Amino acid sequence: MLAHYVAQGVSELDTAKLPQLIELKYHSLGDALRELGPVGTIRDAFVDFQQHLYG
Repeated sequence: MLAHYVAQGVSELDTAKLPQLIELKYHSLGDALRELGPVGTIRDAFVDFQQHLYG
């Protein structure tokens, strides 16, 4: 995913793409929720990760 980010730019990790990224990794939202917790928690972790990685 990081290589794709470098190739495609910041918009690749836009929160609007989070559902597609979740499906790529977990194959369904239900599986992701069981592994990661509520949607808000997943989104917050996604945004926080990017702030630490690229901030």
